[in-house]
Amino acid sequence: MEIKFLLKEKILLKTKYIKLINKKDFDKIMINKQDIKHINLQFGEIYKQDIIIRVSFRTFTNDYIFNISDIFNNNRTITLIGSLNDPLGIYNQGYIDNFKLITDKKGKIDWYELNNKQKYYYLRGLALLSGVKEAIDNTNSIIIIDLSKVKTDLDVYYEVGKAFFNSYGYFGTEINSFIDCLCNIDESMKKREKMPILKIKGYSNFKKYFYNNNFYHDFYKELSTSNFEIINSK
Repeated sequence: MEIKFLLKEKILLKTKYIKLINKKDFDKIMINKQDIKHINLQFGEIYKQDIIIRVSFRTFTNDYIFNISDIFNNNRTITLIGSLNDPLGIYNQGYIDNFKLITDKKGKIDWYELNNKQKYYYLRGLALLSGVKEAIDNTNSIIIIDLSKVKTDLDVYYEVGKAFFNSYGYFGTEINSFIDCLCNIDESMKKREKMPILKIKGYSNFKKYFYNNNFYHDFYKELSTSNFEIINSK
């Protein structure tokens, strides 16, 4: 996500992360200065002028108008106080906050060190930040989905996203969102000369943990419905 301070379309400040805090009578936007990517904000020069605050996500953009008197600047943060509609909502903001917390710890996360709640936060945060993609990045004729370590369905969704996308894209958190993600890539897959083969690495482990679960059968059914050829490999 990104937030920009604009004065007549001139960018005064740009940041990569915001925290939205719901209060009873107003909402507060807080920007950590360590997350600011670009700043040309001179408070004295723009006093009493309206500033557009543009909050941009992959799937939508919201604009808010603020007076400079609603902006408070201290050593560590810039805080905006005013009446606005929170574009994420209090629960979704929690997913974004936790996604940032998890991904800030390491350059690349160790997925299997996370607990189930953290895994869910990661996938939901990824969905909110990058949206549901319409095409997969992987152009190989055989795509390997590594299920040799999976124990929960969240592990499977993560591994599918990791196999399909260079950027570890979102591919669901439960079976219905998994199906939605498959439907979303259908058109782009039809345009390929040949559908890639999906090679399930670690099939014996996948079967061990999921065979008596409806998810196991739904997983194969939905991939087959999308015309993927599947090869199981130990």
